[in-house]
Amino acid sequence: MNWQGELNKYLASAYKNWIISKRNIFTLFELFFWPMISLLSIGLLTRFLRVEGSMVSFLLVGAIALTILQVAQIDVAYVLLFDMWSKSIKNTFIAPIRSYHLVFGAALFGILRGSVVFFILAVVSRYLFGFDFQEGGLLPVLIFLAGVFATAAVIGITVCISILTFGQKADVAAWSLSGMILLVSGIYYPVEVLPPLLQTIARIIPLTYFLEYYRSIFIPGPHHLAIGAFLAVFYLVLGLILLDRAIERARRTGILLRLSE
Repeated sequence: MNWQGELNKYLASAYKNWIISKRNIFTLFELFFWPMISLLSIGLLTRFLRVEGSMVSFLLVGAIALTILQVAQIDVAYVLLFDMWSKSIKNTFIAPIRSYHLVFGAALFGILRGSVVFFILAVVSRYLFGFDFQEGGLLPVLIFLAGVFATAAVIGITVCISILTFGQKADVAAWSLSGMILLVSGIYYPVEVLPPLLQTIARIIPLTYFLEYYRSIFIPGPHHLAIGAFLAVFYLVLGLILLDRAIERARRTGILLRLSE
């Protein structure tokens, strides 16, 4: 196997996102403006409600996780969204690449952007709200971020599959799926407060378990990190398989051509 060639295929996808992003001034809003608005609104709400200690940690962990999730997942979705908007999606699949080259290359760029956002929010939350993200050490932070990035990649893959299946109408999924995750994965409240059906749905979302794991450092309690890790890997593998099938189906049905006119 030509390892240099394989590496270049991954890096090409990341580089493509970088080139498009740096030319778009609105990407700065994704990195700085909206993340800060999200953090400050939740942080100031805790001050207004006189929430103290562990509850502040609970809410800020959720706010930062959601922001990183949104930033990282949109980068994976951009793999096809940019091409769909520019009517050039067929050109992507002319190149000798596979779905995992596209996904993991874009995910790499998403991880870089998400890490920048995390660093900014961690510093701001420490100095404005007294919340130390490294209270439990560096390893829990890395595990937590890995879970968030893996969930983001799964959401991005789902958006790509939707585009190849339903066409331009599916781009709304790029923003609505993270909202659904917000509702059921315990971003701002424990999943135990949800109705039984939504609790069941929450338990099949990897992010739920990574949030519980990281919050257990600040609020001692049970967690099932192994289940979250298993679900993340399972969904990534399943998502790549389904994405390959969606690409083949789009070729047969002509969706690739219709999205490129």
